[in-house]
Amino acid sequence: MNSWIEIIGFAGSFLTVITYLTQRMVQLRVLAIASSLCFAVYGTMIGSPPLILMEAALLPINAWRLYQIATEEA
Repeated sequence: MNSWIEIIGFAGSFLTVITYLTQRMVQLRVLAIASSLCFAVYGTMIGSPPLILMEAALLPINAWRLYQIATEEA
């Protein structure tokens, strides 16, 4: 396996861990979206349908929640 593909997977893992350390919801959602994007790319590159489907579900959920937070504060 190419090391750059593994780097994308590790980036997704790192971003997921960082989301647990955030104290603000906007930061959490942005990091969760970035993590989902990394894992979706990683899942596509390694050919993992369960991972792709999970991230395909989580990405719009986090995007919608971020939108809700942004419109509440405005």
